[in-house]
Amino acid sequence: MTNAIAFVLSIFIIMPFLVYLLLFSITKWLTGNHKYAVNLAVYCSTPFVIGSVYFLMLAIWEQSFLWLILILMAFIGIYLAFYIWKNNDDFDWQKIYRGFWRMNFALFTLVYGILIVFGLLYSVIRSNS
Repeated sequence: MTNAIAFVLSIFIIMPFLVYLLLFSITKWLTGNHKYAVNLAVYCSTPFVIGSVYFLMLAIWEQSFLWLILILMAFIGIYLAFYIWKNNDDFDWQKIYRGFWRMNFALFTLVYGILIVFGLLYSVIRSNS
């Protein structure tokens, strides 16, 4: 049973878009609300995308870059808090939270795609050398 749970979790970490598609499809089917389904899928799949980036970096460079990921996320949060404060003259914590998750999803999805391509090319070049 433990192996089955580990297998399912590893699939979700390796393929975060499977998590996104599953959540989107189920939510859209249950509620019929497209916008709500997209938002829920983004919010729930963001930790899987971040985890995938972490494990891809670990697999490619055989070194943990968790510190870099945490610093990047902190800068995103600080930037958004400052930006929203400057534009609204007040902290709107709900906007900051939503923006934080959305920006993390967008950034780490981009990094995930780059790391997939880089990892494949790096692996091919390393195996031919």
